[in-house]
Amino acid sequence: MGKILIGTSGFAYEDWVGPFYPPTLNKAHRLEYYARRFPTVEINSTFYQLPALPSVYGMLNKVDTGFTFFVKAHKDLTHVLRNAEETLPRFKVMLDAYQKVQKLAGVLLQFPERFEPTEKNEEYVRRLLDSLHAFRPVVEFRHSQWLSDKTMAFLTEHHAGYCIVDMPEVRNLPGSRIETTSDIGYIRFHGQNRDQWVKASTRDARYDYDYSEEELRQWVPVLMNLSKDVKEVYVYFNNHYRGKAAKNADSLRSFLESYVIGSNMPRMP
Repeated sequence: MGKILIGTSGFAYEDWVGPFYPPTLNKAHRLEYYARRFPTVEINSTFYQLPALPSVYGMLNKVDTGFTFFVKAHKDLTHVLRNAEETLPRFKVMLDAYQKVQKLAGVLLQFPERFEPTEKNEEYVRRLLDSLHAFRPVVEFRHSQWLSDKTMAFLTEHHAGYCIVDMPEVRNLPGSRIETTSDIGYIRFHGQNRDQWVKASTRDARYDYDYSEEELRQWVPVLMNLSKDVKEVYVYFNNHYRGKAAKNADSLRSFLESYVIGSNMPRMP
């Protein structure tokens, strides 16, 4: 049975001070504090800007062996494709820094809703996965037409993971198809703020969602079943506004522990 590792999408939010980080905590020590609570984090700042290597090394030195990072691909590789050829080599150099110290769990490729399953786009994804195969890629599609048996077979062929999403089913956004296509299970919780996804919304408003106990508990058997088929299941909460992601991650971990104890199974890591 594979490990189930729960964390959040990002950790360096100013509005987490109070709800998650103590007000007296120095900003430079937030990652160390986070790493005492969770075993993994999804780095999404790399979507907007690739950090200089000294910054990457500084971050890696703040966490102990065993803590892992899932790194989100830069927008040039998934959203602004005209710059992909230039950005890809620099992105891979950065991933190497994580991998050399055995703290890279994988790389997330999140494509936008407008990225439809055309022949041209399928070929692009194929080339990108081939280039990043050594870094354990996982793909999140935001257009529902990608959620087909053909896509799952394609990801399996290229040893790439499929990102399960929990998000409102509006417009062309995908539902929560439960599937694994590599040795990684992957789930991102974006929240269920349907109205904020339908209309023009601020980023904070869209992800200002607090999962209920009932909503989280229904995912426990799903996670347990996924863990039977993979080496690891990574679960990241992206409902980041005012620390709700950390709160919900803690709750889900607690529900998993209770489930495992009640089932007389080995404790979760």
